[in-house]
Amino acid sequence: MTHPTYELTLHKTYYEKGFFNLGVEIERFVAKDESPVSLFLGTQGQQIGGRVTRTANLNGTPRVFGGAKLRDWFFANFNMLDQVRVSVLSPTELQILAIED
Repeated sequence: MTHPTYELTLHKTYYEKGFFNLGVEIERFVAKDESPVSLFLGTQGQQIGGRVTRTANLNGTPRVFGGAKLRDWFFANFNMLDQVRVSVLSPTELQILAIED
């Protein structure tokens, strides 16, 4: 089964603050309201809790917060401006993986 995916560039704010926005092309697959989400990080699938909100962006697209745990995982595994792949496993479950060259 193929899950909807989004390629995300880890710009400074995302990289340093532990959150990211998803684009309009994938937003319909993510929870519609303020909701807790599970984030599965990397191929090992380390699970952390997060939340999604649709009020942070004027266009209503989702902003996903993973906090310090997500930020620390970004720091440990990526550099600023690297790209990652976000897969929507369900409306409240997202997986984040490195994009292989």
